[in-house]
Amino acid sequence: MPALTIALLGATGNVGGHYARLALDAGHSLRALARNPAKLDSIIPNGADHPNVIAIAGDATNPDDIANLIKGADVIVSCLGNPTKGVHIMTAAANNVLEVAAKQPEPPRCIFISSVGMGGTSWFIYKVLELMGRDKAGTADYETADQRLRTETTVPVTIVRPYALNDKPPKGTYNATTKSPMHLAKPITRADVAAFLLDATTNPQWDGPTGVQLSGT
Repeated sequence: MPALTIALLGATGNVGGHYARLALDAGHSLRALARNPAKLDSIIPNGADHPNVIAIAGDATNPDDIANLIKGADVIVSCLGNPTKGVHIMTAAANNVLEVAAKQPEPPRCIFISSVGMGGTSWFIYKVLELMGRDKAGTADYETADQRLRTETTVPVTIVRPYALNDKPPKGTYNATTKSPMHLAKPITRADVAAFLLDATTNPQWDGPTGVQLSGT
């Protein structure tokens, strides 16, 4: 597989940081969008000065920033999540990414993190999230973004729905399925989610409106 140019959203987050390091180690180039690109210095070697990184200051809710980000990109990878309770960016980001990507002569593939329970993937986990006190408005934002991704017809989309993220050391394994509901999912490390995302970056087998449910082993 030749080296790719990857447009990365959420590069300064936990999953995004793991993904950025893995992608660079694999020889790919990154165009990384961040509100504060200086934060990349603590996440990847040489930060924004890495020879295979172009850091772009911007906001995923701004379509002009997204248009700048995806110039020349082969793949768009979103590791975004709602940053704090009451701040909901998932729907706006999904709309911006897909609308801008659809205008390209050859729309790039888009890989987007959602959550298990969205899109009707598991009513049980959806209920557990509510009982755990998850922000209902935040959950609704994820669900709306997930629906937008599922109904996209111009841009090739991969929806990744991980369950219960944690920051433990990676296991190097995960369970991924596009078929059965995931009722007995296990927590998964953010590093293992990033490893799956990198595999999905070069492997289009996961593309499609069904989405991938992802859990630990």
